[in-house]
Amino acid sequence: MNVLRRFWPYIRPYWWHMTMSLLATLLFVAFNGAAYWLSASFLAALFQGGLETAADSGSLNALLKNATAALLVADTPQGTLTRAALAIVIAFLGKNLFAYMQLWYVSFVEQRVIKSLRDELFSKLMRQDLAFFQRERRGDLISGVLNDVEQFNIALNKSFTKLIRDPVNAILVLILLLAVSWKLTLAALIVVPAVGSVVMIIGRKIKKHAVRVQERIADLTGRLHEMIAGIRVVKAFTAEPREADRFHRLTGRHFSSALRQEKLRRLVIPLNEIVGVLIISALLYVGGELVLVRGTMASEDFIRFLVLLFALLTPLLSMGNLVANIRVAEAAGDRVFRLMDSVPTLPQPTTPIPVSSFKNQIRLDGLSFRYSDDTPYVLENINLTIQHGERIAIVGRSGSGKSTLLNLLPRFFDPSEGAIIYDGTDLREFNPNELRKLFGIVTQDVILFHTSIAENIAYGLDDVSDAQIRAAAQAAHANEFIHELPESYNTTVGETGALFSGGQRQRISIARALLRNPEIVLLDEATSALDVESEQAIQAALARLTEGRTVITVTHRLGAVKDSSRIIVLEKGRIVGEGRHDELLKSCEEYRILAESQGMV
Repeated sequence: MNVLRRFWPYIRPYWWHMTMSLLATLLFVAFNGAAYWLSASFLAALFQGGLETAADSGSLNALLKNATAALLVADTPQGTLTRAALAIVIAFLGKNLFAYMQLWYVSFVEQRVIKSLRDELFSKLMRQDLAFFQRERRGDLISGVLNDVEQFNIALNKSFTKLIRDPVNAILVLILLLAVSWKLTLAALIVVPAVGSVVMIIGRKIKKHAVRVQERIADLTGRLHEMIAGIRVVKAFTAEPREADRFHRLTGRHFSSALRQEKLRRLVIPLNEIVGVLIISALLYVGGELVLVRGTMASEDFIRFLVLLFALLTPLLSMGNLVANIRVAEAAGDRVFRLMDSVPTLPQPTTPIPVSSFKNQIRLDGLSFRYSDDTPYVLENINLTIQHGERIAIVGRSGSGKSTLLNLLPRFFDPSEGAIIYDGTDLREFNPNELRKLFGIVTQDVILFHTSIAENIAYGLDDVSDAQIRAAAQAAHANEFIHELPESYNTTVGETGALFSGGQRQRISIARALLRNPEIVLLDEATSALDVESEQAIQAALARLTEGRTVITVTHRLGAVKDSSRIIVLEKGRIVGEGRHDELLKSCEEYRILAESQGMV
């Protein structure tokens, strides 16, 4: 129930709608009780030719019978039947009208709450640091925002409308039953605690299986996303049958878990109904004896008792199913709120120091980094100073820590040891979002979004003119191929930019970085997907457009950075060389080996 308590603050803003829903519920219950009471009166008038009045006017049963007789009894039996039929029609019309009103108000609240919940969950995920996304499975995150929230919605959608209506309805019918015959009513209710216990046990098992179902959905979501993203590799290795078989096994596991859950859910209503039929059968025998043998109960009262007893079954069966729905909601809610409660691992300064520009130098003091306490260090004891306006390159073999070092500069991660100092201030004293505005970043893995080229270039910026977008594209040598497209800059790039070549995607990404007019430019294998001619053009454009800015390039291609003012050589997370190209060929064996492997010596 903790999950349901967590849900309450999302409902509170809609107290007016919930109040109207409660009012509609009470009116529904009143008309529902009247409909069944009048149905018994109609049957009595039909078979007895009229309605009885009670001599003892002190009991609730007598008061209701006398009021009903006063309302329905006419001069002739035909008139009484007509009045009874019209009263039943009015009662059922009122019942359904207020049932619709209650459902409408509750549905409005449900959909607004689920929207708020999904929006908040997405916003919290966007505030998480990169370590969170490396730690969590992609399928779990997608399933959390879509499937788990939707399952939460479905389960609560089935529960909210019944949570107030069914208990109130059951209480009213129970009062009427007690008024007709408290002895028969108590006899009928003897087995209710036992049935309730069984329902609660089943409910706990349903929650356990519901958790497994959501986990299986997360597995399916993650696998599907992975296969669609890597479809080119799948086809290149003709792995379609293998991947189909793997997906079939996952859907089989989901089927088994879902079937177990549904078997338990579907058991609740038949179990309750069987018990209800057994109770009614026993009461038919006992009540028949009271009417026919002993004569201690009026036939009209017995008819009314049976009608009301059948009316009581509906809310009772519904409440049994309500328990199952709430358990499913709890299982989905646990997963949703687990993501919601995840705390970013990057601590935020309580009073961040303003940062709007980079003026002097970046200093890395004794910096070491590892992704977790039980993994080896990726970087060890890095000491490096980068001056404002300097263009440096970081080179090394694959796995030497180049990209990791680059990721630490905009504080995607915090150093495990040591510090990064910007203009004399530890970067942990800055607001990360403000710090990152200083950077323009182009990564090896180009990420483009399913929108227009212009919006991709202007991503993250407001009030950008078309002229500025075109100037950035021109500088990145992307303007020519963009103009050849049918819709030019309004062309939709497709999901992940699948409609363009690797070189074209890279040039759009470089244009996006240039448009930010950053003070520090980070290039992580930024020209790796370009041909030689385009790479030379991009290097020339970057040389012009980054004048007066700090440029840090990570690459394994020495030809792209041999003219850098300084080259840093990394090997197994340590700096093993530093200098210009010609100097390193003489002083750094690791650099000379890299140069020889690329035919530069």
